[in-house]
Amino acid sequence: MKKTVDISKALSKTWLFSTLDEADTAKLNNCCTLKSFKKGDTVFSGDTREKCIGVLADGEATVKKGEVIINRLSSGDIFGAVTLYNSSDSFVNNIIAITSCTVVFISKQGVEKLIDSSPEFSKRYIEYLSERIYFLNSKIKAYTIPDAEDKLYNYLCSISTDGRAELNIKMTDLAKLLNLSRASLYRVFDELVSSGKIVKNGKNIIII
Repeated sequence: MKKTVDISKALSKTWLFSTLDEADTAKLNNCCTLKSFKKGDTVFSGDTREKCIGVLADGEATVKKGEVIINRLSSGDIFGAVTLYNSSDSFVNNIIAITSCTVVFISKQGVEKLIDSSPEFSKRYIEYLSERIYFLNSKIKAYTIPDAEDKLYNYLCSISTDGRAELNIKMTDLAKLLNLSRASLYRVFDELVSSGKIVKNGKNIIII
């Protein structure tokens, strides 16, 4: 019983699953696995072969491509939805716990039960995939713009919420991600601040 309550609570934090009623949630009882991870553990990686969606019930994790941090996940965030119906057998990134965390893994079979029984879930799943495509396109744009200042500014916009961003990435990794030298990256930050496009206070960025 405790497992069912924990899973229901975790799913309610997540936009994709938040509209499920008790009957829909009950369909997932035999399709979910609840796992705990310690700081530094690998939650999901290229070696993972299971087709599933992961829901971060608590804690935080980072999405990494090699040594570069792509994204940061917190309670209520999900991963794996984009690759659920991909023909590839492996996940393209690594997800590493940066605090102790608990993850609900929902099997492909469980997701298909929801698709068959809940039109609202199906609609939200399509919306989520569409938003991920937009997000990835914005990332590609940020990384391929030739002008260094525009490249950094677009990257900051892509990770911001309501004009605010937090840099949860080392400057060395960010420089690699944007294909800039560290010196160029610091210079471009100074230029964005001087031009009034951003306000920078440590890791916290306000986009003007």
